[in-house]
Amino acid sequence: MAAPFVKSALRFALLALGVALAAALALESWRLARALHVNRELAARVANPALRGAPALDDPRLWVAAARQPAGAGDIAQAAALLRRAADVSRDGVRQVALYDLGNLYLREALRVQASGADASALPLFELAKESYRAVLLERPTLWDAKFNLELALRAAPDADPDDVGAPQILTGERAVTTMRAFTLGLP
Repeated sequence: MAAPFVKSALRFALLALGVALAAALALESWRLARALHVNRELAARVANPALRGAPALDDPRLWVAAARQPAGAGDIAQAAALLRRAADVSRDGVRQVALYDLGNLYLREALRVQASGADASALPLFELAKESYRAVLLERPTLWDAKFNLELALRAAPDADPDDVGAPQILTGERAVTTMRAFTLGLP
């Protein structure tokens, strides 16, 4: 009596497995076709300089790749717009690459502006670079390149200490007990 039940259960399991494998194969085939399409588009952009200025397809990977050409040409606004758009739309490794590239873009421009002698104009660019590096490090704390570049940006433009805003600078490096927060010397 158990044999017909086992046979039908085995047929159902094999049928379910076949359907699941077919669905997985269809999904992976679609992903492969999409990746090949993106690769063809990137290859066409590299091979034909006239296509570099053309609008990219609706794929964040293409936006990140398309941002490199205006960044190299000095068009920081267009490159930053493409990278920000890619970072806002995607939620995976492409987002991390876009944020890292955006930080690099701002850091490079800030260092260039600072080298020209305009320190005050470079400060907002340093802040944008630090913001991008911190955003990517929140998602992927092991990205050592972002850590290194954040340290470079912090050395060039250190963050203000929130305790010292508007206060005279303490020369000794020590602080009196009376200036400590969340600690009172009064009666219990």
